Amino acid sequence: MKRMNLHVRGIAALALAAICLAPVTARAESPLPTHSVSGPAGAAMQKASQEGKYLFVYFWKQNDEQTQLMQGVFQQATTKMSDVADAISVQITDPNNAGVVKQFGVSRAPMPLALAIAPNGAVTGGLPVTFQEQQLRDAIVSPATATCLKAMQDRKLVLLCVKRDTNAVAFQGAHALTQDERFAASTQIVNVDPTDASEQSFLQSLKVDVSAGKGVMVVLTPPGQPVATFAENATKDEIVERLTAASSACCPDGQCAPGQQCCPGGNCAPAAK
Repeated sequence: MKRMNLHVRGIAALALAAICLAPVTARAESPLPTHSVSGPAGAAMQKASQEGKYLFVYFWKQNDEQTQLMQGVFQQATTKMSDVADAISVQITDPNNAGVVKQFGVSRAPMPLALAIAPNGAVTGGLPVTFQEQQLRDAIVSPATATCLKAMQDRKLVLLCVKRDTNAVAFQGAHALTQDERFAASTQIVNVDPTDASEQSFLQSLKVDVSAGKGVMVVLTPPGQPVATFAENATKDEIVERLTAASSACCPDGQCAPGQQCCPGGNCAPAAK
């Protein structure tokens, strides 16, 4: 299981499926949880979501020395974060946990594994085998970060619109793109107020100048790679043209492996089904 970075310290997003800015007629089901998992883990996920809390899940297989050591770190850290997060321990070989193990695809992952799930269902952290308390704390991310992660984990390209006061004039191109039936299923707008203190680290990591005073749109593709930046008055056609060019450049002549597709940002990824 690989750690993927959203250009924010400590964030590791798991199982991010990439998606291209291309006409979509059908889309594969999200590979990430929708709070429909049965058993104790499913109930814990639903409870945490309803209370606006994170859920930290400690997956383990054998009760060996490493599992016990990391469980101590996990318990100590999550106890200190009980005001914003719940925690649960899941033995992956227990039949009662089959649903959550399948949902997250961790049956063959290195164990132990700590997973952080935001209230909206986004996976904001995945720490296999060895981790520290601070890494678990870093998995508590800003609201916009969690929203972007969830969108990408739902196989969507994110149009991150940064402006203090949005109005009918701002980001018309972005809204037109998401309303176009060719792209509606594969894109999502996320609005961010640049004066929001909780979002400063996220915006700085994306090199957004919050002091400029003008609206800016950053396009993100899994695993959180910013592939293009636009002014707020960019038209739909300008957005499509630039992202299409980026997609072609990353994968000239369709050289991705069989069963993959090319996406802006230079990555080949599993083709949408």
